[in-house]
Amino acid sequence: IHGFMADPYWVNSRFLALPWFYKQGYDVLLMTLPFHGRRQSTGSPFSGYGYFAHGILHVNECMAHAVHDFRLFLDYLFRMGVPKAGVTGISLGGYTTGVLAAVEDRLSFALPNVPVVSLVDLLYEWFPVSPILKAGLRIGGINIHEARHTMAVSCPLTYKPLLPKEKLMIISGAGDRLAPPKHTRLLWEHWGRCRLHWFPGNHIIHLDQGKYLKDMAQFLRDTGFDR
Repeated sequence: IHGFMADPYWVNSRFLALPWFYKQGYDVLLMTLPFHGRRQSTGSPFSGYGYFAHGILHVNECMAHAVHDFRLFLDYLFRMGVPKAGVTGISLGGYTTGVLAAVEDRLSFALPNVPVVSLVDLLYEWFPVSPILKAGLRIGGINIHEARHTMAVSCPLTYKPLLPKEKLMIISGAGDRLAPPKHTRLLWEHWGRCRLHWFPGNHIIHLDQGKYLKDMAQFLRDTGFDR
């Protein structure tokens, strides 16, 4: 599952290492999130605009929509005879992956990459969005605790994962400022300290990607997904 504004195939082919997975013998389904790519609304200034353009409650609806879409794909794959399926996603796709691990027990694994786990906290700290968000909350008489409560319905930290921790793995960049490492640590603790791989890089530049691909390959073998 791609990240925010990052639905083009060539982007995900690079950052999600799709050719590498395919060469390992895995089939890949690349899901387009709501309001991205060809799913944009008329007049949308950029891919993904509609995801955050209509307020906090709409973000919750978008996440429910994304989960619904994913489960439709999963239903279809299993009806077509696919024996196993797992999910991985990057950034906003990692956030979606975290939620899916809490609602879909048919998954063989869930593997978020540079995930965000609290959109409110991310935007509250991310300049230049943070001043606008803080001003909006002040005008509305809403504090950050109330905002977190409003977003809790679509937050992966709200729910216990349906998958055992042996089927959970997180990949994160030690120097990531867009999805800060504390988000990864919160999800890692929430998931019972599952397998975790830190790479030297940030949200965009994934240094030593080959090392975490090898770790992912071992993870898939350990879960039995390769059999």
